[in-house]
Amino acid sequence: MSGMLTTGTADLSDYNSRTIIIEVTGALGDLVRKSNYTLKVPYNRMSEKVRQINRMGQKIVSIRLASSVGATESE
Repeated sequence: MSGMLTTGTADLSDYNSRTIIIEVTGALGDLVRKSNYTLKVPYNRMSEKVRQINRMGQKIVSIRLASSVGATESE
């Protein structure tokens, strides 16, 4: 909108700096029957990664925002 005034800083809503955790299940190849794994991707690459997972015939179990403070994941 023309003439719209916004307050605050751009840093507060910078989605590109956020990390998304995608949990996936499905076949990884001919030798592996089924596998569960977790991917960490930047927010700005999430749509691309979701399309790639779907093209490979895998299923997304969950998508969640990684917490920025103390984000550790054990595998």
